[in-house]
Amino acid sequence: MRRALLFAFMRIVDAVVKPLTYSVHTHKLLLAPGIEPWRWALGRLRGWHTFELAARQVPAYRAFLAERGFPRRLRFRGSLAAAFATIPEMDKDSYIKRWSIPERSFGGRLPRRGVVVDESSGSSGVPTSWVRARPERLATRRLLQVGFARTASTLTKQPFVLNAFSLGAWATGMNVTSSLTEATMIKSIGPDRNKIIATMKEFGTGYTYIILSYPPFLKALFDDDRLDWSQYDIVAAFGGEGISENMRSHILRYAHSAYGSYGASDLEINLAIETDFTVALRRAIAEDPELAARVSKLGEYGVLPMVFQFNPFDYLIETNGAGELVITIVREQNINPRIRYNIHDRGHVMRVRDVMPILRRLGHQAVIDQKFLDLPLLFHYGRSDLSVDYNGAVVAPDALRDVIYGDPTLVEAVENHRLISFEDERGDRQLHIALQLTEAATARGMLDEERFRRLVVAELRRRNGDFHNAVLTAPEGTLPTVAFYGYRTGPFVRDGAKLKNEYVWQLGAGETARWNLDLTHVAPRRND
Repeated sequence: MRRALLFAFMRIVDAVVKPLTYSVHTHKLLLAPGIEPWRWALGRLRGWHTFELAARQVPAYRAFLAERGFPRRLRFRGSLAAAFATIPEMDKDSYIKRWSIPERSFGGRLPRRGVVVDESSGSSGVPTSWVRARPERLATRRLLQVGFARTASTLTKQPFVLNAFSLGAWATGMNVTSSLTEATMIKSIGPDRNKIIATMKEFGTGYTYIILSYPPFLKALFDDDRLDWSQYDIVAAFGGEGISENMRSHILRYAHSAYGSYGASDLEINLAIETDFTVALRRAIAEDPELAARVSKLGEYGVLPMVFQFNPFDYLIETNGAGELVITIVREQNINPRIRYNIHDRGHVMRVRDVMPILRRLGHQAVIDQKFLDLPLLFHYGRSDLSVDYNGAVVAPDALRDVIYGDPTLVEAVENHRLISFEDERGDRQLHIALQLTEAATARGMLDEERFRRLVVAELRRRNGDFHNAVLTAPEGTLPTVAFYGYRTGPFVRDGAKLKNEYVWQLGAGETARWNLDLTHVAPRRND
């Protein structure tokens, strides 16, 4: 009886809320301050509702739950949050790869009309298709348009969006174009500096150019001296990976604002956004150790988190025991539901009402003054599955391992491997692929290193379409570097001190010299 009443209540809520989402102006009402507890509670109820619908109507999800002995109805033991946390997590390996797209859809089939397919290839190298029907595309579109409308409202010139994300079937570029076309003037260029500069010269200085792309591309664009950037009014927006505050400061020399968005092809491209409040909070965390200890895991992970705000009415975001984000899209309209989906990112959530007293107690009034939304905060620390981000692509050490193990000469000659991500003195994000030779191979000294450097990069690009595209579009001076190191030398000098190998390093500024990294061998832009 209680279930029937709650489900009827959710139908009423959706009937009231849905018309508000049809317009950007009415959608803003759903983000108004003062109703945060309702958004929080209703989002969890919607998550429960979506779970039970999927458990009954999605063939793959029924099988997924049955394998784990989990019932199709949620068993309440205490709070709804505690009950929801008992639902098995899914991820790409345990769910997406095991069942077909129709099997993962409501009713076991795809609609005949209105479905758009985009793709990602991630670290697996095999493109994964994602299907999005009209209702969920509309939801994504409205969220992007609401964010855009706030930016546009502060401008004195006509906005002109330059979409410099990778185009084609890639999820971000495709969805940005389709979402903003009806809201503004837009040109979808892709990550091509020549075309962006030519476009801005052609249209002149009478517009505010809102340039959307990956952080390394934005920095390289503004470092291009073919344009007098001081003559142009620019807003920068980025996605695909986080940035350091040093890089943001560099971008802000040319743009009057620079904000990021958090999303994923597996879920949606715009789950959460940076705001003036979150940027100010992030900078305060970097400067105040006590604040960092109270609200972040900077001391535990050694990484300054990106900080975003998200709408809990649309997304239920939890943190599991391993510190990973587990995300549920609570809208029942999504034809391929993702319920407690583990994207293997590290992070956690705090409500603004819990953060504000800490800020007051520690005297951060300047941060408090920037708050205009009471949406909860998402603290994001990067990948949890030992991957690194490179120019919008995810590169996993397992992929590098597979390249090594796939060649008989390399598997014999290489002792260990490591992906090293660092920021250079110019503020550019760099990727170094380090390969340690065995003791015997070091003594022989007969490996054709130049040949195998080319082979390693070529194989990584062949296996990972995102990485291939990232190399093609990487700004000058940011192409990956590859080097072989003698046994227990360079970044491997301390190997053996720990029981487990370290396959990924995130180095701070100036640390590359300490490890004697050989950064002279730059990967070719093309496989020719």
